Amino acid sequence: MAAWTRLTGGSLWIVTTLLLSAIISGCGSIGPTTVYRDRFDYITAISESWKQQTLLNIVKLRYGDVPVFMEVGQVISGYELETTVSAVGTLGDKAWRTAGGALGTFVDLGASGRYLDRPTVTYTPLTGPDFVKTMMTPFPPGAIMFLIEAGWSVDILLQVSAQAINGLQNHRGGLSGHPADPEFLEVVRLLKRIQSSGGVGVKLQREKDKEDANILVFQTRRLTLEIAQDVAEVKRLLRLNPEATDIRITYGADSQGDQEIALHTRSGYQVLIELASLVAVPTEHVAEHRTYGLGPTIPKETSGLSEVVVIQSGAERPSDSFAQVKYRGHWYWVDDRDFLTKRVFTFMTVLFTLSETGQKIQQPILTIRAN
Repeated sequence: MAAWTRLTGGSLWIVTTLLLSAIISGCGSIGPTTVYRDRFDYITAISESWKQQTLLNIVKLRYGDVPVFMEVGQVISGYELETTVSAVGTLGDKAWRTAGGALGTFVDLGASGRYLDRPTVTYTPLTGPDFVKTMMTPFPPGAIMFLIEAGWSVDILLQVSAQAINGLQNHRGGLSGHPADPEFLEVVRLLKRIQSSGGVGVKLQREKDKEDANILVFQTRRLTLEIAQDVAEVKRLLRLNPEATDIRITYGADSQGDQEIALHTRSGYQVLIELASLVAVPTEHVAEHRTYGLGPTIPKETSGLSEVVVIQSGAERPSDSFAQVKYRGHWYWVDDRDFLTKRVFTFMTVLFTLSETGQKIQQPILTIRAN
């Protein structure tokens, strides 16, 4: 007690001040510390939910069910930290004398706090004009060309997004589906070889009194003889003029001449239907007419997409999946070790983004340099 009684007046005030400062300093700003965590957590959550939603809608379309798209419109994460610090006490010798030496000089410190996390997430159903623009509008041919320039695999691009090239038909799923034309698959295979050799590129050209045009260039001068022959074979299969240098790429079911490539692109909704035709469904669901089967007229080996997209199903929940959903008592999933299918899902996000921009992308021109 004697030691405590000597801590009076200014000395006790200094001690009190130091204690309060220590408490307050521990309640610094929480904002900066949440940036990394929030970005990582919300990016992961939105990405996972997009994959699940896309897979669910693909499966629903296989069963003739109504697909619903719910977009995450806005994420607002609000934090609130409230702290309260109190100090009550008696200082100085007067208190000591008044209490007759029984109380002495004292100080009572108190602190309390409250932490609140109130995230606000808004969801927007994709309906009306937004649905038409995003899901029903065909992908711009110019956008497909620039994705090739960006390094996306041309075989995946065309097999997913193209309905036909100069009248050569791609695989079409559904009840009225048909296998891909062998010539279409050959064109895709040859273009993949040309792209791998570095023989294809895209540039922008400004034409006088006209809108800018995108130009696809086959760089045959530095290619091997084998790849140069592939370029010639592509021109033959697409019924192009062997001597043509500038070949305009347009949107349409078939070309209007031998210096034009008509790229009949699909919409986002058509892509989902194509992927739905590749879902492995339980045999009992087909027998009960809940969905359709592949049928004998669409052999798997004639569908290019069937070689790169695999959506499995089973009664048990998968243990290692890239995306999984439960529908009608069965699990449907994409295996996490299936890199090709995962790549198609990633590519779909790019295609849907191109549709959402609403920007007009000009018709490109294909230029083939002669040796």
